[in-house]
Amino acid sequence: MASPHVDVDDLIATLEQIRQRGHSAHTVFRDWVELMLFALQRRDEPYLEILEGYRERADMDQPDGQRSADLFANAFGQLQERMAETDADVLGAVYEEYGMSSDAFGQHFTPHPVCEMMAEISGIVDDSETDGRQTVLDPACGSGRMLLVGARHQPTSLFVGQDKDPLCAKMAALNCCFFNIDAYIVQGDSLTVKYQRAWQTSHSPMGGSVRELDEDETEDLRDSLTAAFENMAKEQSKDDASQASEAQNVNVSTLSGREQASLLAFDSDH
Repeated sequence: MASPHVDVDDLIATLEQIRQRGHSAHTVFRDWVELMLFALQRRDEPYLEILEGYRERADMDQPDGQRSADLFANAFGQLQERMAETDADVLGAVYEEYGMSSDAFGQHFTPHPVCEMMAEISGIVDDSETDGRQTVLDPACGSGRMLLVGARHQPTSLFVGQDKDPLCAKMAALNCCFFNIDAYIVQGDSLTVKYQRAWQTSHSPMGGSVRELDEDETEDLRDSLTAAFENMAKEQSKDDASQASEAQNVNVSTLSGREQASLLAFDSDH
């Protein structure tokens, strides 16, 4: 269920007015997400193409402010207001709550308090001790909730989220834009390192922006991230080997009698 401190009833009521005109809940939510994403990228053609599906006579006969296009826009405004009030993943909460009555949704995201705890355990809340900019990765990001929590603690980091579900990836891209985060959001399988699409969101004093990468940029992103993670794994392997070597070179004479006996017993077993 949605996080208890995020009330999305009014938002769902607005989307429900559209659904009752002959659309499925999943279609309405998906189109709402894509309309917001296209609007923020100023992509008029696909935006208008979606709205063509909501121009039935019963809809066009509605008074001003009650047509589906107006209701989608109203829901966008309600979303922004609720995010400002809660500083939370309201979009993901709407997805969870609205999807309860639909088999087409079928995903539930990590609750906000658990995200806070996971960020603390993983060290995201600590000041970075690394040189240069820190990168925070969530390989199954859902709506990007973990990235939002991490960005509150380390706003200057670069965040990378990936999810194989197209709708989740789009929600994560929107959230990173809404919360003014420098991030890359990838639609693709983290295990097979396959990227279908990718979006870049950028921080600025005027607010976040979002753009979809083209095929070449997406491939370059995949190559650069793969190389970075491979290098990180190699460095970690070197550190582990160094620590193991140091452990083997412990001066036995500095150990207590019981510690020396335990070490000798261990060596005799090997």
